[in-house]
Amino acid sequence: MPRGNQSRRSFLKTSGAVGATGALTAVAGCLGGDDSLTYFSWGAYIDDAWIEPFEDDTGIDVETETYESNADAINQIDTSPEGTYDVWTPSAPGADFERAYRNDLLDPIDVDNVPAWDEHVFEEMKLDEFWFDDELYCVPMTFGFDGALYNHDEHGDLGDMLSYEVLWDEEYDGEISTRDDASTQVWTAASYLGQDPDDPDDLDAVQEALEDHVDLVNTYWTSSAETIQNFQEGEATIGTAWDGAYHRLAGEDEPVTMAFWEEGTIGWIDSFAIARGSENKAEAEEFIDYMLSEVPREWFEGPEYIVVSDAVDYTDEELELYNLEAALENTVFPAYNDDETIQRYDEIWTDVTA
Repeated sequence: MPRGNQSRRSFLKTSGAVGATGALTAVAGCLGGDDSLTYFSWGAYIDDAWIEPFEDDTGIDVETETYESNADAINQIDTSPEGTYDVWTPSAPGADFERAYRNDLLDPIDVDNVPAWDEHVFEEMKLDEFWFDDELYCVPMTFGFDGALYNHDEHGDLGDMLSYEVLWDEEYDGEISTRDDASTQVWTAASYLGQDPDDPDDLDAVQEALEDHVDLVNTYWTSSAETIQNFQEGEATIGTAWDGAYHRLAGEDEPVTMAFWEEGTIGWIDSFAIARGSENKAEAEEFIDYMLSEVPREWFEGPEYIVVSDAVDYTDEELELYNLEAALENTVFPAYNDDETIQRYDEIWTDVTA
């Protein structure tokens, strides 16, 4: 099966033409009956607006369960009996997705059973890293990044590129919000110190830097909802955030600006995958196809991350607002960390936040 093109330069040109896309592929009713599947995902990706139409059209019941981090999801799948989960949404490519593959937590996807792969998914998002041994292990769903968010009424115009130095700047003591995630924190601190964030050579220095950083932090977050609350209630005026939180805050006229990090901004593509040992693989593949062909507009208008399907039918204004070209040029995907490294990072983060 041919793979996608990794080039990211023609994304706007490609997606700008989505209005000319023809009718969506009909997949409803293929199975019917008493079929079911379990969908394991972030809370923001579970909504009746797109799940109920799938259930009504296919007769497949969808049971849902949520998680708060990729690490939590991987551990849950790893320790649960095979067949507990069917569809889940790891961030891919990068460390978490490769960890899931190496730990044998993924079943391959038959791309012939997901017509949306050829018909709707943006070519620039069909990365080679989604394949192992010529088998597809995930289908891209949403794109986003861990950017810099700040209140421009409080701090003025800081520009559209910030250094991680702001997270260690005493000027912002007590106003910083940052993600409660060990791997992200180590990656950020290593970048701040000028070390290779994918392979830091001095973890003692990283831990010392994080100890200085957490002294300045007022709030931590694990979801966009928490970021939104922190900024709306004045608990934070600057820090790290997912771009979806920015768009929702800006949509409510909050005085916020989103910027990229000069040292490198973590990007992610939350992707549909099939959990190891799924007993409902056909239903899972139909679910994945439906989400990217029949209800992607509802997906986009929910958590407000860019959905990588032309079936959204983006307007030119939406493409400009989401600044996709700049996002694709300024984001990087963290490299794989083995379980031993993850444990070491968890220990560091636990120590500095104790």
